[in-house]
Amino acid sequence: MLWRPHHLIQARPNFDFLGKRKIAMVLSTVINVASLVGVFVFGLNFGIDFEGGIAIQVKAKQGNVQLEELRSTLGHLGVGEVSLQEFGDPSTALIRVQRQEGNNQCVANAERVMKKRAGDGWSVKPGPANTGDVEFTAPSSMDAVAWRDAVSRVGLTVQERQLPRGTVNTAKIDMTHEQRAEWCQQVAIKLVEDTIGSNYELRGTESVGPKIGEELMRNGILAVVATLAAIAIYVWFRFEWQFGVGALVALLHDVLCTVGLFVLLRLDFSLTALAALLTIAGYSINDTVVIFDRVRENMRRYKKMGLIELLNFSINETLARTLMTSGTVFVAVAALVLFGGPVLYSFSIAMLWGVIVGTYSSIWVASACLVYLNLRPEQLRMDAEKAEKAKA
Repeated sequence: MLWRPHHLIQARPNFDFLGKRKIAMVLSTVINVASLVGVFVFGLNFGIDFEGGIAIQVKAKQGNVQLEELRSTLGHLGVGEVSLQEFGDPSTALIRVQRQEGNNQCVANAERVMKKRAGDGWSVKPGPANTGDVEFTAPSSMDAVAWRDAVSRVGLTVQERQLPRGTVNTAKIDMTHEQRAEWCQQVAIKLVEDTIGSNYELRGTESVGPKIGEELMRNGILAVVATLAAIAIYVWFRFEWQFGVGALVALLHDVLCTVGLFVLLRLDFSLTALAALLTIAGYSINDTVVIFDRVRENMRRYKKMGLIELLNFSINETLARTLMTSGTVFVAVAALVLFGGPVLYSFSIAMLWGVIVGTYSSIWVASACLVYLNLRPEQLRMDAEKAEKAKA
């Protein structure tokens, strides 16, 4: 007889899935609680979309934009997360740099810009830790006007009253932490321009503040909540209220598990991550509805079968379809993880994990909820009677 891959799956499996429901519920509870604790203790690693940052539009002086080459070059600048995309036509790109924090790395970047634009002898050092002050040292004493002109090349406007009279060699510029953080946005722009300026022309810049990121985050959370609510209502009307609650619990389980993965691996949490959460919710509910459909059908067909037995029977009937679908999606997403590159990594790794937890929750979480919510009390009594007879 010719062997085929589907022979790996039994024609009529008979696994006691719900016999392990208590273990599964404890495991799920531990993972979900750990995910919530991780979010509140360690927080999510928010990307540019939510933290704000700098948008820089550049145009290639010759030919088209080489995104991978640009990404590799800018990834080592010390300005944090950098994302790139074509903008309008193949010769133009939009570079997005995360919002600068005004830390010592920014001051080191400022020194690099000063040496590039004003001469190798310049030194830039941070002031006392409790201030945002920055200290500039020229290669040699120079006229205050020339000193101010040199410092302006790093995006800093120095007032005459901030400098000593006569010639200047070293001067400390007083700034608050907030002022230094704002100045650091200009430092990042100039560092990017100096790094790629030989091949690209800077066409425009724009600073995106954290308030816009907060609005995006709020809208993203609303989108996830609205999606979960709409799915739960749909299942509720299509089946019964217990099915709706079971589906909602499974979806919340999948979302929390995936958020926990972002915390654990410190993946960038961006709009792409929200897209992954919504995609996982859609995949999970598809799996759950297939099982629920079979449960409803079997409830009409086997009215004298105990509820747990019926749920196990229904899950086993749809197991081949569930594993085939999950396996196919898993392989496709695994290819994205391996070959999709850094741009798609957060999305694809979240999707890979989502396929696993979505399949798990459809079998153990959603179905177990039907037992705990007393879907059919009379059928649960049948299960209890069978258990008593088995003990006797």
